[in-house]
Amino acid sequence: MRKKIDIIDKKSASEFVQCTCLAFTMQTIVATIVMFITKAPEVTAEQSRVSSIYETPGYLSKETLLQFMIVALMTALFRHIFMSGKIVKAPSVALRITMMFASEIAMLGVVVWRFKWFHSVRVGHWIGFLIGALPCLIAGIILAFKTECRENEAMNAALKKKQEEEK
Repeated sequence: MRKKIDIIDKKSASEFVQCTCLAFTMQTIVATIVMFITKAPEVTAEQSRVSSIYETPGYLSKETLLQFMIVALMTALFRHIFMSGKIVKAPSVALRITMMFASEIAMLGVVVWRFKWFHSVRVGHWIGFLIGALPCLIAGIILAFKTECRENEAMNAALKKKQEEEK
């Protein structure tokens, strides 16, 4: 008898799509909010000079949206790899979350460099990016940890209940 290993099952595929959609939506919303907050002509001219995200003042280009989709897909892939327990089998939730976010940071560094999100090497622009990204990253770590702990508690409670029923 041959044992089939399912790395992606129906539930994993659904979670992958949900994570991708959420990440894409959040990136687009944040970029749009920044664009509308800073709609003064002199600011939009500076934005387009600094970042390719705002290269076309007034809207997000198809290229930018495609780049956001790539980041969203990679985010969902990292979440599946580290949090499903099917590929990375680290016992600690904290370790898996740490590895996932370290991979995310490395991926974002490559994306920012590869897609030339910043044309400038001025330190102030990178500090602004970090100030904007850090709260999102910290909130993501906290939410991922709490969600994973809550899911583990629910699974443990269901397992205990099933074991008690079998007795």
